[in-house]
Amino acid sequence: MQGIIIENVSNLYQVEVKNDAGTQNYEALARGRFKKEEMIPVVGDLVEIEVTDQRQKKAVINEILDRKVFLKRPKLANITQLVFVISKKDPKPDLLMLDKQLAFAEFLGIKSLIVCNKTDLEEEEEFKEIKEIYQRIGYDVLETEAKNQKGLEALKKRLKNHTNAFSGNSGVGKSTLINGLFQQMITLEGEISQRNKRGKNTTTSITLYPIDKNTYIADTPRFFYFFY
Repeated sequence: MQGIIIENVSNLYQVEVKNDAGTQNYEALARGRFKKEEMIPVVGDLVEIEVTDQRQKKAVINEILDRKVFLKRPKLANITQLVFVISKKDPKPDLLMLDKQLAFAEFLGIKSLIVCNKTDLEEEEEFKEIKEIYQRIGYDVLETEAKNQKGLEALKKRLKNHTNAFSGNSGVGKSTLINGLFQQMITLEGEISQRNKRGKNTTTSITLYPIDKNTYIADTPRFFYFFY
């Protein structure tokens, strides 16, 4: 049977399988030959599995199906939309980093969405200018207030029918947005260091969360570095 890898912890994979019986998750190991072939399974991969224990939901991964997209850092496959989250301040938006990521997303053929979070803070004019610049060159830009649940319905509509990866510097509210979309604590929320105004990174692994039919959200550590 075929499924999608939604989590990888210490080379133990969670594979989501949809069939006539509904949706089931299997805990799977990868065949040793993948390491020899230097193509190990990653989150987002579509795979073929062989069930070894139906009652315990155990399986092994036999094949990795063709990848449409592969990102090296962090390791993700078949992402169709990147959601770049920036904040007005604490931390201030790193537009050079954002531009590099947007350029590489274009190169890979991945759709980009820019989310301006924490719009309840001061310096409204500066954020408005940033929004207008990116909209003029064709990017979809949303404003949100994660803690106040503002803009989340519009964001959820933009995510539909995509495998989405959220990327943003620590402290921009990425985890708060994801938790708000699910209306529960999915991922830990970081704190802002008052000393250096940088976020303390809280996400240490990659997990793909199903949020709707054919719609997933990947929570990832900090920014993507696939352009290096």
